[in-house]
Parts: sequence; C-alpha cells; structure tokens
Amino acid sequence: MKVGIVNAGNIGLRLAFSWVRVGYEVMLSKDTHPERLRERVQEFALENGIGEEVVARFKYGSITDAAKFGDLVILSAYFPRLPYILKELQHDGITLADKIVIDTMNPLNVDADFNHYHDLEYMDRTSIAEEIQRAFPKAVLFKAFNSIPATLLDAQKWASSGRVPPIFFIGGNGIASSVGTVRKLIEDAGFRPRFAGYDLNHSGLLERLGILLHLLVENEYRGSFNVVFDVVEWEA
Repeated sequence: MKVGIVNAGNIGLRLAFSWVRVGYEVMLSKDTHPERLRERVQEFALENGIGEEVVARFKYGSITDAAKFGDLVILSAYFPRLPYILKELQHDGITLADKIVIDTMNPLNVDADFNHYHDLEYMDRTSIAEEIQRAFPKAVLFKAFNSIPATLLDAQKWASSGRVPPIFFIGGNGIASSVGTVRKLIEDAGFRPRFAGYDLNHSGLLERLGILLHLLVENEYRGSFNVVFDVVEWEA
C-alpha cells in the first residue's frame, strides 16, 4: 500500500516508521520548513535505534505530492495550520476523491505565550473531520490515532508491557471495505483497532477525549502523559 503523510510531525512520523517497517511505501511531507524533514527523520531514527536501511525506504515530497502519492492519505497537520493546508491542497487541484483519508488531529490552539489549549468554541461548532469532509466531499474520511499521546504511538514501546492500547476510529462513508483497510492499517502499526461507527458527526467525541485525558493527567497522574485509554470486554 502507498501512504502519503501530509505533515510528518510527532504523530505522522511515528506512524510512518511503523508502516515502512512492514513494507508500506511511504511518502513524507512537511508544510513548514520541508528542507528540515530529512534531518528530523535521521534524528528520530538515531533516538530510537532505527537502522539506515529503514530510513532509506522513505520518499519525500510536498504536501500535494504526498496527497497524490498515497492510496491512503494521513492528514496530520498542526491545528493552527489546518486552514492553510486545506486551501493549499485545493489550490493544487487535490480532491482526494475515493481515497481513504485519516484525520489524526485534535483542535489544540496556541495562545500568545505559546501555551496550547483545546479550542472549545471550535469544538462546539464542528470537528476537524467534518471540516475536512466539507473541503473534500469525495474523500472516504476517517478519524483515528488522535486519542493517544504522540509519544506513546509507537508499538515497540509497548512490547514489554504485555498490553496493546486500542485505537478508536470513526468514519468510512458506509463503505465496509474501507473499514477493513483502516483496521488492517491500525493493526500493522501495532495497535488494536476499535471501530465506533460510520457517522463522522460523532468524530467530535474522539476529539473531546483529549480534554478528558488532559484532566486525568493534571488531576490523577501528576502531569505524566504516559496515559492511554483502554476498552475491556468482560467475558463470563
């Protein structure tokens, strides 16, 4: 499978390494300072003990190149940059028609002191997934990978724990085969897929999990973001 990562930041880069290891063709892009992307890939590989033979498998391009390249496209922008990225893709003639597109983003804005906060006004009005669907109505859109801290979005970190976190996902335009594709993509990243339905109007619920996570981190876990949500099915 060909995967185009539109903005290989903290989330996109970790997913990219997971997928390229299992044989996916992956093109990386960055909307700001793209010239630094190769250096960031090398740094990430060095920090995580990843060999040069893995690093060499990546392809690089603009955000438009990545959107064209992927049979499946990951939209993983920094939230304040989202309007620019959507307009840039549209300006370049990108429609994402019939492509599976996964939105990994949370509506985290930044104030004048560079403190991040959830944009509650935005969240009351819409969700990121719904905004993307309006911009690209022919895309087969999903929300996924946003309910786990980026630093924990590396299955190798969980290998010794005996536990694998779930990845919740919503969307698919009622197309069962697209759900199967995303389910496999999540499994190939090393996590447990948990499908919450086709209706993107519910995608805001996944975004609001970020608020709950921050409250838990602040009040229960002493500021530690080494926290993920789990789902347990009781068996008699």
